[in-house]
Amino acid sequence: MIRGLVASMSLTMVLVFGLLFALLAGLSFYLDLGIFLTVGMAVGLGLFQWAIGPSIVRWSTNMSPLNRDEFPWIEETTHEICLKNKVKLPKITIANTSMPNAFVFGRTSKSATLTLTRGLLKTLTKDEVRGVIAHEIGHIKHNDMVVMTIISVIPTIAYFIALSTMFSRSRNQGSGAVLIGIGAFAVYFITNLLILYFSRLREFYADNFAGRQVKPSILANALAKITYGLSIEKQQAKNSTLRSFYAVDPISSSYEVTKFASYYKDQHISEEEVKKQWIGNEIVALANLGRFSEHIR
Repeated sequence: MIRGLVASMSLTMVLVFGLLFALLAGLSFYLDLGIFLTVGMAVGLGLFQWAIGPSIVRWSTNMSPLNRDEFPWIEETTHEICLKNKVKLPKITIANTSMPNAFVFGRTSKSATLTLTRGLLKTLTKDEVRGVIAHEIGHIKHNDMVVMTIISVIPTIAYFIALSTMFSRSRNQGSGAVLIGIGAFAVYFITNLLILYFSRLREFYADNFAGRQVKPSILANALAKITYGLSIEKQQAKNSTLRSFYAVDPISSSYEVTKFASYYKDQHISEEEVKKQWIGNEIVALANLGRFSEHIR
């Protein structure tokens, strides 16, 4: 499983950077200061976002440092998992929101911050919270903050190039520049889709890591509870500015729960369906919850 996952991520990275290379190769026919300046601006914007991102997250979230007297076991659990996997202990904060979720942020794995919401701590058992913590530490272990920042710059470069070539007033650029611009917009669209897929693969990768720290059934139960809890808090989730950081997507949770409920709208569950939903007398995860179901399989 893990080899296939790594292979898929590697192939996606090759495709994304390959598209960028093809776009830049096309631009070689129209080299001028404007193009270099455009690419430089896009890269600069990416670096700027990477630099100020953690500060924006702290500013936009009602979080506070972990109170060790209130939750002494959280730091102990985090330290244990980090020590076992040779990961630097992140800063730990608690977000004062009823949405059950968790996320990590930071410029590098050495300066990461792990955030758990109060909704998560109220909804999940300690073992389930441990599974979520392990998932987030998996992101730190895999340097996802840096990887996603780098790969996310590529659509930005394509977008800036598209604007620069299609709407340039230079007379030295004919219809070929317009074609390059259209191609750049196509690269922008395709790379965005590839990055969404790549992000999903990174979530699987973190799930795989967490599944080696706790029983997979515990992690599955935790993700199921988070998904259901977010479907209840859908209005607050919809207004959240941190959707891309969360362990479970707040917006899609309502859809996933509704989809699962529709399977049993006749209020009849067959023996075969029960077998699919139960493992060792534990409800494992409402097996149709997005990436969660794929993780179990």
